[in-house]
Amino acid sequence: MDKKQKADVSGRGLGGDFKVPFPGKMSPYTQDEINAVVDVMKNADGLTQGQHMRQFQEDFERYSGVNHAFAVDNASNALVLAVALCKLKAGDEVIVPAYTFCSTAIAVGALGVDIVWADTDEKSWNISPKDIERKITSRTKAIIAVHLLGMPADMPAIMEIAKKHGLKVIEDCAQAPGASINGQMCGSFGDFGCFSFQTAKNISTLGEGGILTVKSDEDAALVPGLRFVGAKAFPEGRERYWVPAMSTVDEDITGQWPFNFCIGEAQCALGSVMLKRLNDINGTLIAQGDKIRAALADTPEVTFNTIPKGYKHLHHQFVMHFEGAGGKGRDDLMDILVNDYKIKVIVQYYPLYNFPLFEKMGFGEHDCPVLDEWWGSSFSLPWWCGIPEETIDYIVDSVKKAIEQLKSA
Repeated sequence: MDKKQKADVSGRGLGGDFKVPFPGKMSPYTQDEINAVVDVMKNADGLTQGQHMRQFQEDFERYSGVNHAFAVDNASNALVLAVALCKLKAGDEVIVPAYTFCSTAIAVGALGVDIVWADTDEKSWNISPKDIERKITSRTKAIIAVHLLGMPADMPAIMEIAKKHGLKVIEDCAQAPGASINGQMCGSFGDFGCFSFQTAKNISTLGEGGILTVKSDEDAALVPGLRFVGAKAFPEGRERYWVPAMSTVDEDITGQWPFNFCIGEAQCALGSVMLKRLNDINGTLIAQGDKIRAALADTPEVTFNTIPKGYKHLHHQFVMHFEGAGGKGRDDLMDILVNDYKIKVIVQYYPLYNFPLFEKMGFGEHDCPVLDEWWGSSFSLPWWCGIPEETIDYIVDSVKKAIEQLKSA
């Protein structure tokens, strides 16, 4: 790779230095959150699977209204656990949205299960319930619904479809901690919910972290062993507690190897503290999103997803759709925003079936006409919690001016 290519990858090539960059994290840590981590470093009795993990799990259960919560090292592995708990076999199919982060689908393919791509809903930009039902076959065993960009998927419709066909439902809530439908939290509808606390998420536990939520007691009983190498205590009442060893290792699901997806105590302590201000973080993001939507309401060339009544959309990232102007499309608009206004706009996602990984693994075939037509006009603004008012005004003004430039070109 030459120097120019390296500069382009870093974001400093095309467009040069940015006036409005795309930040690496959603929100800075408070002093209370920093203190919680330092306290664990000084005083914790062990740095994994201890009291702070248990406390974080209990706190998350209360916050999200779920039956069981298990802290893990990241949301990608929460998804792997959820797929494993569906007890699928080779040849089974899982319906997965084609427009999402790659981890959603990798969790399915990595366990040897077939991926079936679902199309995008034209209004919500989430997985289409109609297309889910269209894709169901005798081999379909589960549905993964992603609450994309903080916008809840249509869980009432999806759960009705799942019940009708006897399917498991996994909610990918990586971008939606605190999102809800008519007051019911995302992650509490399906059989499993998977949350992310990666750097760019609304809560970040030192770069990585996640939670798996589980509805049934039976499934929940399997998670501790699956999460930590199948390790279990020997029966109590042994004459010598060390004979034959401190613990045994066994399977929880027949034929399923266990994993090691444990998370550190410092991350869990941080998560418990940060959870207390999650509603404030979400409120700030919602207010920012509402402000931009209102400011661009008189710009018909730009459209947004529709938020149904009763849906709490967190605006985890801010994706817009450009309908075109002056015969020019999205890339022309982005050229102006990057080069003239120094705003680091990006294309958030690419249909997963177009990526080399999924093509090479045999999952390039798709039937998603809405997404094929839609994704090429979508782009994202730089986004974080607490964008200054003047920066929001600058972004909005720049988008409007850029569109006028395209019209007059």
